[in-house]
Amino acid sequence: MLTRVIVNLYAWIMEIFLWFVLLIAGVAGYHYTVPLLKNAGAIPESEAVWKIYGALGFAVAALVLSAVVIGPILVLVDIRKSVRAFETKKSNGDSSGVLPAERREPLF
Repeated sequence: MLTRVIVNLYAWIMEIFLWFVLLIAGVAGYHYTVPLLKNAGAIPESEAVWKIYGALGFAVAALVLSAVVIGPILVLVDIRKSVRAFETKKSNGDSSGVLPAERREPLF
């Protein structure tokens, strides 16, 4: 029973995790962009603007990285939901569902 609850909540858990990652990346970008620029030898004229750029840049980088890492897992969850919906439709005896593909011999 508990394992089904965890599997059903998995997509929500992943979404909460992704929002948390974006929040942390934005805060880190806000605080660490100007010191990184100064250590690299750049002298930013307006530090507030660079902090905002850093927050946005870090958040976008975290979003792209999360999409690459977590995206395939979320695709598998979506496939699982689609298969479950198909099985439910088929078990109800609904004849209007998708018919199986007909296998044909090749013509020469």
